[in-house]
Amino acid sequence: MKRFFATTAVVMSLSAPAMAGAGLQEALDAYASGRAAEAAAIYGDLARSGDGRAQFNLALMFYAGEGVPQSWSDAFAWAWRAKLNGVQQAEALLARVAAPITAGERTALAEVLTAELADKVAEGDARAMIQMSLIQSELLPRPDMVSTYVWQSLAVAMGMERAVPVRASTFESLSARDQTKAQLALREKYAEWCAAAPVGSPACGLIIN
Repeated sequence: MKRFFATTAVVMSLSAPAMAGAGLQEALDAYASGRAAEAAAIYGDLARSGDGRAQFNLALMFYAGEGVPQSWSDAFAWAWRAKLNGVQQAEALLARVAAPITAGERTALAEVLTAELADKVAEGDARAMIQMSLIQSELLPRPDMVSTYVWQSLAVAMGMERAVPVRASTFESLSARDQTKAQLALREKYAEWCAAAPVGSPACGLIIN
C-alpha cells in the first residue's frame, strides 16, 4: 500500500488546481501518521474536484479498506476516474479489482462517468471526448467500437491531432458495414453537438440535414 502511495506522489500534476498539491501532501502526511480516515476524506474532496492522483489514492484506500470500508466496487469506480485523468498506475489496480465487477455495474458506471463528462463535451473539450471513447471501448461490458470511433473523430474535429492515428486504427478495425454506420453516426453526433453546444464550431454550418 505504501509503495503505491510513494509512486503516486511523483505522478504528473495533470489539470489539477495549484492548491491540489498542498492537499495531496496533507493527505499523505495524515496517512503516514496513521490517520487513514482523515487522509481518505481529504482525497475524497480532491477526487470529487477531478484530481486524478487523489482519485487513484482514494481507489487504493477502498481496495485496502484503510480509512474507508473495503469495497472493490468503489475502488473500481475511482480507479476508472483516475485512468480517464491519465494516471497510468490505475491500470494495474483495475486489473486487480475487475473480476468481481458485474456487467450491470460496468454499465451503471459508464452512465455515471458519461454524465460527469457531459458539460465538458458540450464545451467542445477534446480531452473529454477521448475519455468518452475509452468508456465506450474499455468500460462497457460489450465494447461499442462504432461509438468509440465517433468520439475519437469528434476529438480530432476539435483539434486534437494526436488522436488521428488512434481514430484511424479504430476505423480500420471495423467491418465495411460498421465503417459506414460509424460515419453516419459521427455526422449525426456532430450535428447534435452543434445544436446543443454553448459555443459551436465555425464548421457547424457545413452540416446540412
